[in-house]
Formats: sequence, C-alpha cells, structure tokens
Amino acid sequence: MNTVCIAIVGNGLTVSAKCEELIKLEFPGTEIIRVQAVDELEVIHPGPIKLALIEQEVFAGVDSGGVDNLERCPAERVALAYLDEDLALRFLDQIQARDDVGRFGFLPMNLQYDCWASMLRLLFLGQCCVPQVFLTRQGEAVPAATLSMPSRKANRLTPREREILELVASGKQNKLIAVDLDLSEHTVKLHMHHIIKKLGVRNRTEAAGVFLSRASGGV
Repeated sequence: MNTVCIAIVGNGLTVSAKCEELIKLEFPGTEIIRVQAVDELEVIHPGPIKLALIEQEVFAGVDSGGVDNLERCPAERVALAYLDEDLALRFLDQIQARDDVGRFGFLPMNLQYDCWASMLRLLFLGQCCVPQVFLTRQGEAVPAATLSMPSRKANRLTPREREILELVASGKQNKLIAVDLDLSEHTVKLHMHHIIKKLGVRNRTEAAGVFLSRASGGV
C-alpha cells in the first residue's frame, strides 16, 4: 500500500519549515516531500502525490508558461500557496480557461491558523473554496463561473446558522459549539442539518469550506 504524499514545491520563502511541521501535524503518517521545481517530483517520488503546494515564487518564475508549466506536476490536486494576492489573481486568470480547472486550488498563507488548517484539509480532500479577494477585482465582480454555488447560497443562512458555521470552520465539534452558544447538542445538530441542506453540500467539512471561502484574517 502506497504512502499518501504531499509535496511542497519551492525554496521555503512562502511555505516555511515551520509550516511544513504544521502540515506534518495535520496529516500524521503522510509523507511530506520538498523539492525546488516541479520537474524534480517525478524523479524523487515516482508514486502518486495527493496534493502539491506550489510556492508563489515558483509560479512567478514561470510566467512564460504559467499554469501550463504546472500541468505536468504528478499530483491529484495542485494548489498555489501565496501571500501576494495580485499573483494569485493572475493564477486564477490562467486556470479559468482550462478544462481541468477543478484540479487547481489556493492556499492563502496569511490566514489565522485554524482557518489555514481547515482550508488545507479541504484541499487534501479534493475540495476547493474561493478566498475573499477573488470575489471582487478592482471593484468589479468576478465572473460567476469562478464562484462555487455553495458560496452564493451562504447568503440564505440565518444569523444563528452563520454563527454555528463559523465555529464549525474553526474546528469545533457540536458539543463544544453547544456550550459556547448555550444550546443543546441536539439543537446544534439540527442547525447543521439545515446549513448543509441550504448550502447544497454533502457534509460539515464542505460547509466549513463555504465559510472559509469568505473568510480572511491574519499563519
């Protein structure tokens, strides 16, 4: 049985050694490898790679080919780890026209740890959420095709449902949410059922992704 692998591509300027340690904590038993270029992955790790995190410097350095140069990356999901929002928007522009747009994702590196870790888990599970900066661009709405349907449905939630969803996205379980909001655990479960139904998602993990797609903060 092959070990699940996460690859970090870059020289550590965006995904630091400390972040690499946090990734190991989030995914115990998963092999974490680091290379400086996509081409090295096939040589160093011939097996399947679950997720490849591409540091923004790597993407910035391949403007002549851009995302096309990342196409040969032997990973199920390829995500841009970034701090520069303009660079991330350029990445978004390039993947919009692709047939395999769902293969690519984003990992903002300026989020609070809980949000960052939750977004990383979603990427690992093959889910994609849209960071807040992509919702508008220079005052103009981003084309609807780039936004997930669940994100648009989030406006249907009641204030209490949004409150519960925020706590779910922070990693809290129903029992702790019930204590924080002075509710019964049954009531929290009922709210979660309504949230999942309204958002049109399959589970609480995907629901958390909807919240994180609208969240911003400060790893």
